[in-house]
Amino acid sequence: MDVQAKLDEGRDHHREGRFGDAARCYKAALEAEPNNVDALNLMSVLAQMAGDNRTAAVLAAQAISVQPDWYVPYVSLGNALQAGGEPGRAVDAFQQAVTLSPEAPEPYLNLANVLNDLGRHAEAAKMAVEAVVIDGSIPESHNAFGNALAGMNSPEEAVEAYQKAVYLRPEWDVPWFNIGVALATQGKHAEALASYRHSIGLVDGAVKRYNLANSLVAEGRLDEAVAEYRAALALDPDYVDAHNNLGATLKDMERLDEAEACLAAAVSRAPDSPDLHWNLALTQLMKGDWANGWREYEWRWRMPTFTPFRRDFACPEWQGDDVVGKTVLVSAEQGFGDAIEFCRLASVLAGQGAKVVLECRQGLKRLFSTLDGIDRVVSPGDDYGDFDLSVPLMSLPYRLGLTLESVPATLPYLAVPEGAGDFADVAAAPGLKVGLVWAGGATRRDNSQRSCTAADFRPLLDIPGCTFFSLQVGPEAAQVADLPGIVDLASRLDDFADTAAAVAALDLVVSVDTGVVHLAGALAKPVRVLLSRPSNGFLWMLGREGSPWYPGDFRLLRQRQGGAWDEVVERVAAELRAKVAP
Repeated sequence: MDVQAKLDEGRDHHREGRFGDAARCYKAALEAEPNNVDALNLMSVLAQMAGDNRTAAVLAAQAISVQPDWYVPYVSLGNALQAGGEPGRAVDAFQQAVTLSPEAPEPYLNLANVLNDLGRHAEAAKMAVEAVVIDGSIPESHNAFGNALAGMNSPEEAVEAYQKAVYLRPEWDVPWFNIGVALATQGKHAEALASYRHSIGLVDGAVKRYNLANSLVAEGRLDEAVAEYRAALALDPDYVDAHNNLGATLKDMERLDEAEACLAAAVSRAPDSPDLHWNLALTQLMKGDWANGWREYEWRWRMPTFTPFRRDFACPEWQGDDVVGKTVLVSAEQGFGDAIEFCRLASVLAGQGAKVVLECRQGLKRLFSTLDGIDRVVSPGDDYGDFDLSVPLMSLPYRLGLTLESVPATLPYLAVPEGAGDFADVAAAPGLKVGLVWAGGATRRDNSQRSCTAADFRPLLDIPGCTFFSLQVGPEAAQVADLPGIVDLASRLDDFADTAAAVAALDLVVSVDTGVVHLAGALAKPVRVLLSRPSNGFLWMLGREGSPWYPGDFRLLRQRQGGAWDEVVERVAAELRAKVAP
């Protein structure tokens, strides 16, 4: 038998996609020459393509043993190892191939790809550039360079690299998709949509549909996003992230029954997914289903955003059992508003016979000293003393078995502490005294959505008989310049004790969803809360103008259309006009 002719025949079949015929030719060559290095390498390539990475690696290693100075089987070995989940060994194989043949682009390209997989993007970029310098006509090299740049947080440069790959092979779907990802990373979601759709038109895929849906969500096109998440799930029914984002989007659309059904079904598929449980918790709490919602909310500690804040106090965590005679540390978590809203539950715990140590951030310490029943209030850096048990603040609703009907809503439950700022001048101001807050803390993911601007409040300033005060603090306080005539109190608000004193001197607080809302509610001051749509303030629930947390003159004013602050502000204006009318 002419071994070389049989190998050439096999290569022809290989190129034409007749892999079974190619394998028969290569096997025939090996029967004639068991150590034929070409046949061993080509069989390795076929085995790797068939998903038999172990056999592919064995064949490549055998080829290397026959001809250790030939770079090609090292490439085959690296490919088999990478596909088989051994990227570290794959790096070694590709590096050996580079050493043996520094003029060949393929080893550099494959080395760049596995280095990208390992997150070693700077090294990957160097290898990809080497491949491009040797032969700039290979689109895969430009794509690998783009992946390295994207991994180094340079999405604009990554787009340029991907575009070169697209130019060289317009029908290749991968760089089109990667362009979309890089554009989305820059917040250019409208442009990303076009790239995603072009890639899907070439080769459809669940991940592509999922990313397309995410950009549609970012553009506020939620109905279209829902359709794309469902398309992703039709292609991959076990795609947990698609289930999760579909449920979260339905929640944001206030289709809570659908959201709950979607997320609950997904939990049955992936019961250990914290993301699914988290969004299920938010959905159930928004529905007012606190029995299930607070239980699911305990999954927050497995969320990537929460796990770094998990605390170990070297004592048992309180699970809801008898606490008579026990000292319990209620530990701080989440934002100022959450702490102000939930701190009342520490008093409930004290009412069950516990000696309660309440932890809080420094800015709340003076204010929380006015809370009934608390043994002491501490902040990081203080001597906490001894305690028998600990419990995170926002686990108290679950551990106490809180229901909508059992919210401790006796107001006020906080007061202005001694030594707080003097705002007698505010109290003496003429007319209806109104405090304004237009922005929350930037650390919350949805802050840009829940916040408006100072300029959105300008229509209020024309109402006679009102005096307006800014309670806004932080960087956004500078926007007060857009409200001529308003009295800026920011420089006098060192902590929430001072803010409480200022609020106590006012007649009404008008604010977006911030800690000041909860402070005013806890002080039993009239409040108008301006809520965005969609709103992630799950504890305000849906379809309610009031809140069980703050009974009395506390009203929720919800946007009727996402982003439309003018209509909400006009409702406030109409009420103010009615209040000051002669």
